[in-house]
Amino acid sequence: MNAIIGWVKMNAMVKQAADLTPQVRGPTNGDIHFDIDLIDKCNLRCPTCFRGTGAQKNTQAALPLEKFREIVAKARAEGYPNICLINWTEAFLLESLDRYVAIVKEFDGLDCWISSNLSLPPPRYLPSIISALSAGVDILFISVSGWSQPVYEINHAKGRVDWIKENLAGIADALRDGRVRTSVWIRYLEWPYNAHEGLPWEQLANQYGIGFQAVPAHGDPLKPLPNAQVYGQHLENCRNATVDHRAPIEMEVPEKVCGLIIDRAAIDARGDAYLCCAYPNAPELRIGRYVDIDEDDFLLKRHTHWFCTLCQIPMRDANDRDRDRYRRALEAKGMLKQTRVPRTQRCVG
Repeated sequence: MNAIIGWVKMNAMVKQAADLTPQVRGPTNGDIHFDIDLIDKCNLRCPTCFRGTGAQKNTQAALPLEKFREIVAKARAEGYPNICLINWTEAFLLESLDRYVAIVKEFDGLDCWISSNLSLPPPRYLPSIISALSAGVDILFISVSGWSQPVYEINHAKGRVDWIKENLAGIADALRDGRVRTSVWIRYLEWPYNAHEGLPWEQLANQYGIGFQAVPAHGDPLKPLPNAQVYGQHLENCRNATVDHRAPIEMEVPEKVCGLIIDRAAIDARGDAYLCCAYPNAPELRIGRYVDIDEDDFLLKRHTHWFCTLCQIPMRDANDRDRDRYRRALEAKGMLKQTRVPRTQRCVG
């Protein structure tokens, strides 16, 4: 089960701008983002993705425009600097995506990011892809894992690399003629077996004037992640191994925090919030309807979730922003543990 515990989605590996090729704008606030799915399906069956193995099943769910606007307004009010359509789905399958992007851009200063496999039939999807980008997408990541079809399909199962190249050529044309102003990045997911095919993608990126980033990939395409049955059993085992499922009555401001909790949000195509972006959406990890949860509850319910006590994703040292955020939430909920001064140190009148 180490594949479940140790695996963190590639979407959570967005780099700061300083780590990226300088020829196009990189993402600002790269560690802080609001991940949301507008639909509930992907076109591929990648063995290194819980969606691809069926642990997260495809459905016909879709987020209505007005509900999306309500969610974006709340996220903006809570200080998220971007809306990222990059959680568990392929956003470009939604051919009305441009209308959702336009809603994000209604909020001044709010970035819109998309991550895509771009392995979609160009005659059908390229026009709507260009329309979505033209509506104001700020950052587009395109994930690839091989230049040739035999290498590419080892990880991106059911995908076609020729479709990616054709769609990318169309995007490059739109960039050249000014229809699109998106910063486009090819993200090459690199394993030992495919490292030799990264260079042609880098050369193509240079030709088009877009960004390229080789990312050490997690998982192993030859050892697929668990399917729905195995993942469900894992959740049950974790719950049974947790002695106390109750949230604490009071707690201190933590000195160690999880970036997937304090910095990010994971929302599905029904508008429901989940624990984090590293694990598939499951009833056991559902926090509630995002627009109905106040900001403080959203933080504390995830921080104190029973599943997190068994998670081995590394935590980081809390910074001043983190401590202030936790202190405000704990004080608002009456949960801040007060430090008791020993009797011998108390002032005597």
